[in-house]
Amino acid sequence: MKRLIKFGLALAALAFVVPGFVMQAAQAQTTETFTATATVASSLTITENTPLSFGSLVVIQDGTNAAEATLTAAGTFTTTTPTGTENLVQTGTPTPGNFTVDTGVTSFVNVEVTFPATATLTNGAAPPGNGTFTVDTFQIAAPSAGTFTGTTATVGACNTAIAGGGDCQFTTGAAGTLTFPMGATITVGSATATFIDGTYTGTYDITAAFF
Repeated sequence: MKRLIKFGLALAALAFVVPGFVMQAAQAQTTETFTATATVASSLTITENTPLSFGSLVVIQDGTNAAEATLTAAGTFTTTTPTGTENLVQTGTPTPGNFTVDTGVTSFVNVEVTFPATATLTNGAAPPGNGTFTVDTFQIAAPSAGTFTGTTATVGACNTAIAGGGDCQFTTGAAGTLTFPMGATITVGSATATFIDGTYTGTYDITAAFF
């Protein structure tokens, strides 16, 4: 009977010892260091695939009214109905501009594009007082790469935004690019100016940004 009691005590003692040993093992810990990464791809580029050109024009002045014509993004050249005898006669081949925005990201990303309000075309070889042209009312057509999105989800909404000095919002294609055509309106700067033959040029800005 005594042996049974002693054996039982020994088991009880062992029961208290073993849990204490296991508890110490559970307190062991380790710390490892890992690396997080992020790739910056914010270098947008804008390429002019085709320059905006209003072709060859004959300027007819009546001394009172400024002749005007519109080249659509689709390539249609239309002279505004004259008030008097003023006119812009097309004798060449006008071409809308065409541009590609490259985000450098091979996925669908959102970009917004700001278009110019106006530009002035001058002939650098002309004498002082020679005529100039004003280019404004820029417009685009549906992009061939990418789609409209956001607050300008249609071509109409985009062109309304451009007319109001706002941005157009797009989502790029799978290659991370956006390509679109652009037209504008050209107006004789002064109804009394003379225009010598030659090429009239001017600059304008197009800005693209992520959003």
